[in-house]
Amino acid sequence: MGDKQDDDSDLDTITATSPLKLKDDSDTLPQHLREGDCDAGMEESSGSDSDDAGLLDLECQMASGLDLSTRQKRGIRKYKHALKSIKPYRNNKAPMDELPDSTAGFLSLLTFAWLTPIMWKIYKKGTGFLTNMRCSDKNRAEINSERLEKLWKEELKRKGPKDASFGWVIWRAIRTRVFFGGLTIILSVSFSFFAPALVLNKLLRTLSNKEQFDIWYGVLLVAIISIMEFSRTMLFALGWMINYTTGIRLRAATLSLLYKKILKLRSLKDKSVGELVNLCSNDGQRLFEAAAIGPLLIGGPVVLVYGIVYTVFLIGPWALVGSATYLLFYPFMALISRLTAYYRRTGVKVTDGRVRMMSELLTYIKLIKMYAWEVPFTKKISGIRSDERKILEKSALVQGISTSAAPMVPVMASVFVILAHVLTGNDLTPAQAFTFLAIHGKLKPVLGQIPGAVRSLSDMMISGRRIKSVLLMEDIKPHVSQITNPNHVIVLKNATFGWDASSVKDGNNKKDANSKSSATKAEEKQGLKDGEEVPESDPDVVQTLVDINFVLEKGKLIGVCGSVGCGKSSLISAVMGRMVLLSGKVATKGSVAYVSQQAWIMNSTARENILFGQVYDEEKYKAIVHACSLEEDFKDFVDGDMTEIGERGINMSGGQKQRISLARAVYADKDVYLLDDPLSAVDIHVGRHIFSECLAKCLKGKTILFVTHQLQYLRHCDGIVVMSDGKITESGVHDELTKHNGEYASLISRYYSKGESDSEEEEEQFRERLGSSPKSPRKRTFSGTQNRNSGIRERTMSSISSHSHRGGANGVDRQMSTMSAMSDTSGKQPVENAGKLIVAEEKAKGKVTARTYWNYVQSAGGMFVAVFVFLIYLVSVGAQSGTSWWLSYWLNQGSGNTTEQVLIGNMTFNRTSTNIRHNPEINFYAMIYGLGIVVIIVTTLFRTFLFMKVTLHASSKMHDTIFRKVLSCPMKFFDTTPVGRIINRFSSDIDEIDIRLPGSAEVFLMNILTIIFALISICYVSLWFLIALVPLIACFIVLNVIFTSGVRELKRLDATTRSPLLSHVTASIQGISTIHAFGKSQEFLDKFHQLMDTNTVPFFLFYSSNRWLAVRLDLLSAIVIGVTGLLVILTYESITPALAGMAMAFAIQMTGLFQFTIRLAIETEARFVSVERLQHYSKEVESEAPGVIKNNRPDAKWPYDGVITFKRVKMRYRENLPYALKGVSFEVLPREKIGIVGRSGSGKSLLLIQGKVLL
Repeated sequence: MGDKQDDDSDLDTITATSPLKLKDDSDTLPQHLREGDCDAGMEESSGSDSDDAGLLDLECQMASGLDLSTRQKRGIRKYKHALKSIKPYRNNKAPMDELPDSTAGFLSLLTFAWLTPIMWKIYKKGTGFLTNMRCSDKNRAEINSERLEKLWKEELKRKGPKDASFGWVIWRAIRTRVFFGGLTIILSVSFSFFAPALVLNKLLRTLSNKEQFDIWYGVLLVAIISIMEFSRTMLFALGWMINYTTGIRLRAATLSLLYKKILKLRSLKDKSVGELVNLCSNDGQRLFEAAAIGPLLIGGPVVLVYGIVYTVFLIGPWALVGSATYLLFYPFMALISRLTAYYRRTGVKVTDGRVRMMSELLTYIKLIKMYAWEVPFTKKISGIRSDERKILEKSALVQGISTSAAPMVPVMASVFVILAHVLTGNDLTPAQAFTFLAIHGKLKPVLGQIPGAVRSLSDMMISGRRIKSVLLMEDIKPHVSQITNPNHVIVLKNATFGWDASSVKDGNNKKDANSKSSATKAEEKQGLKDGEEVPESDPDVVQTLVDINFVLEKGKLIGVCGSVGCGKSSLISAVMGRMVLLSGKVATKGSVAYVSQQAWIMNSTARENILFGQVYDEEKYKAIVHACSLEEDFKDFVDGDMTEIGERGINMSGGQKQRISLARAVYADKDVYLLDDPLSAVDIHVGRHIFSECLAKCLKGKTILFVTHQLQYLRHCDGIVVMSDGKITESGVHDELTKHNGEYASLISRYYSKGESDSEEEEEQFRERLGSSPKSPRKRTFSGTQNRNSGIRERTMSSISSHSHRGGANGVDRQMSTMSAMSDTSGKQPVENAGKLIVAEEKAKGKVTARTYWNYVQSAGGMFVAVFVFLIYLVSVGAQSGTSWWLSYWLNQGSGNTTEQVLIGNMTFNRTSTNIRHNPEINFYAMIYGLGIVVIIVTTLFRTFLFMKVTLHASSKMHDTIFRKVLSCPMKFFDTTPVGRIINRFSSDIDEIDIRLPGSAEVFLMNILTIIFALISICYVSLWFLIALVPLIACFIVLNVIFTSGVRELKRLDATTRSPLLSHVTASIQGISTIHAFGKSQEFLDKFHQLMDTNTVPFFLFYSSNRWLAVRLDLLSAIVIGVTGLLVILTYESITPALAGMAMAFAIQMTGLFQFTIRLAIETEARFVSVERLQHYSKEVESEAPGVIKNNRPDAKWPYDGVITFKRVKMRYRENLPYALKGVSFEVLPREKIGIVGRSGSGKSLLLIQGKVLL
């Protein structure tokens, strides 16, 4: 099997141009290099860094049409495009199919006005038009991932794999945008602070002196407060716009970089499909939240410094007590952050385990159902979920305390300062008290954002480490040596290979990993010259193939045989570069096509699976379909070769999948074909046809490495390799090896003794079909002009039906695969588009129904529990608002009509004191004021614990109930529903219900009660406010109607566009070997970019629409401040300064709180879409009959005998399709062993999984 040569002089030491090499492998730093190697590489390539960077920039520009170069543009010039956004108004319009955010002017960005036409269109027409929309070029996944990849490579070169930080790479990628986003937040909180600090204090002091009060001066002060609040709103909106854009770019870039890395992996090692899918599903969301919410952390220290300085000036030194309370809050938050990170790390491992188990279970659901293992696997998943829930409870408790403490700290600080100030004999005026409270009210939302910001940054750090662990996994690398002998295609010289230990544990085709014996074989004198390929020595690698010497010559068909687990499949994997080279050399030449032992089928039509991205050539296509014996199958399919195939070919027989996989390889027209037992799943007649028509004729002139267990074909091969225990024990041609009486002769002898070989007559017919003797050159007949009628294969079809009158002339009722289109007994024709298999994902419309909320309440424990939780929140929030009301009441009491002596000149006069420290009941007022803190702390801790228990009980109960429901669905549900779609429900949607929904609901509940108490207090001060409230409520209703319909639909569209993305990732990981071999990585990456950009549109619009509403609600809140201020001024003679201060403090507090709460209400409703999506599987999906019917149980002694009876069993794949099994009747008597035969796709497997059968 090789030309014998005396030296290795014809092999050069250069990097091979391998078909397994990806487009950008040359730029990838080998991850297994030590740090010294990385440093050396950096020094050697430092001179060419700028050239490489320039080339990368040029490639990006050519692909995108954008000028992305940052090397040639220094300083402000590289922000030329971004600076265009500063223009107040821009005339240039975005294309009709592109989101207009990138061409919006500064005023439009401030107010999110660019989103108004879209929101109105969604309200009028729904989200259908968004399917044709695309995100702007600057937000595209491909462009942003190129830049992130460039920064990651720089980080690797600078620090090495061990010390490289993906978090630092993220910071470098977004730091400029974070700086400007943080700057707008600082300006926003500055306006928010100084409005009550300076202007409100001046207004309340002016109101205290009613005799000299100037109404117009008061109106001016109210106008200034409103303008400052308006400025705060605009700056805050701009900050959110910057942060959201940063977040979607970071999310798209990271997920694209991660997917690109997955496509280049040599093996998954200890990673599972479920874990990688979970990484793409949940960790991408974590990175977005870190970029969007993390910068809000900047506002906390800034406003705290403002507060410390100003309150000392306002109140005096006792204000430092409040400052100390705030300063203690930050170490507390640091502790919370560490605990959150710990529980997050622990929880992620358990979640990954659950998703991994569910992914594997759903992938092999047919096997699970055949063995009736639903109950034990449900218990297994429930057990993992129980462990996950324990960790989630601890994490939720910590996070709940953090969320509750943030708004509680300003209240506590206010109470501590006022009590200390008053009880030490100091006076307190209404202007001082309510300016102080208004300032602390402004601190509340700023501090309230800190827990979320800390959690998001903590999650990002953990996600960064998880992503780094994947990015540092080893790539598949091209073979270093290059073959120069033109007659050689594959050369292995003294090569020893191994599998990663973790891959062996989880792998399917690595059964021979434990063989460690060595064998010595005379070295082939081949065209292999010493290269620079460095064999790897890794204790985590299990040696599998030992001392392999093998040469595959051009145009030869070489068969590989051996016992199970001897290393045949590993030999192909070694050639493809998927194994670790421990010693020796390996080289390949030419393009490669690969047919795996377990066929990988995409979720698309049969034709698309065969074409695999190639141009359709009808003549070539028909010839290959004939050669692979698919013509009859396509005739039986509902829509021919345009029939959709389910995920992993779930609705096809094993033989059909294998033949489509083989047809894909033949159509690719490659130089080298690696066939891993392609005939294992087909019957002997189909196998004979495929070998003669496909391997011997269609692939004539091609180089083929043919692994098989069907030894009858080996005599027709140009050479044979025999393997045993990971070694090549024999090689040669059939006649030579049979004479040697070695292992091959033994295999042939056993094969013939079992009667598995063809008869002499059949063998002679087979040779005639080959058109020559076994040793003659193979003739290629690739053209569709051949005489197909000659040598048409015979077929055997199952004859299991006793009702054969529907069959052909021979009375044979041929069974079909699940996609059969043969007419049933009713004579109905197949319905139009019946070939469409995968059903579109359901998407509800309109508001989230009351039934969804009711189901969630029932899962949480029922109405009684829900009412009890609400009452606890009512008491807790009421206590916080009650402290302000009690302070106002206390200040109104003044000195309690206590008189004081005043010395005027030389005379002493008595007058009523206005100083509250002279009040004889001061200790009583102070005690009630202080007890409010005790009530707040106790109720807050209790409500946090209770809310955590109730919400996690709801999510866990829904998880277990709906998972049991899914497992009880019939097989047709799994045939028409991609696994990625189901996993999306139990990963992304469950994560939403576990973490984000309770967080949103808790804060919403607190804030809405706070707003209700604030409005009641304002109305208590002046009932005229109710009149002003009417038009404000009308404006709110209009905004709410337009907004809520849009945001719900956007959330649903986000979920439905995410499912194809996850399905694509899942399918890519499962077929990674095939994708590599065919060189389709770039096409799959392009498809991922397309799906990612499609999902980015509703994802970005969902979050932007929240800010669109926030800006408009904040403007309403600014109007509320103005109206409240005017009412106070116009009625200043009838209200006390204390009541005026309380009303203004509550009104100012509402500015940020009102819009935040309304957004939370709508966001919470949108998050209930996840509950709605899970409940769909609980209520709308068909279930199988129960496993046990209590009133219809068999006798206790059943079964008496093992009897199986089929009575006129009819089965079809699903409604509106013809029958695949048609009136099958037979009986298997006790102790009988019945064999079922039939060609591939005839319906043999269907007998085992479908039908009404009597046992």
